[in-house]
Amino acid sequence: MESDQTEGILKEHIRLCEDLHELFIEEGRIMRSTGSPPDDAFLEKKQKFLPILDQGLELLKRINEDPASFPRGVGSLVEEARSQLMKLMMLDRENERLLLKTSLPPKMKQAYSQVAAGQVAKAYSKYDK
Repeated sequence: MESDQTEGILKEHIRLCEDLHELFIEEGRIMRSTGSPPDDAFLEKKQKFLPILDQGLELLKRINEDPASFPRGVGSLVEEARSQLMKLMMLDRENERLLLKTSLPPKMKQAYSQVAAGQVAKAYSKYDK
């Protein structure tokens, strides 16, 4: 594989990661603002990325199969791609937590809701005798 092809594949992968990052941010914004999981329309939008991700993975595998395809000049692109993936993983983890929180039954949501100032001290004062 030529150096230009490798560089092009890595740049496309980075662009795809940036698109996914925006999608994950939108997903988190939806859950924070509505307090409920994303609707079916958003999930369809998200699912449309699967074939693109599969295609990108195949291209990355082709690079990995040919050890000579990593010229010295692409090291910075590899680092940028790793950085983008780490951002995606962190954001996805945050969205998982939000999804869990928004999927809880109403009574459990109340148990995990924010505590008002002084409420903890008031609760503990019952036992301070």
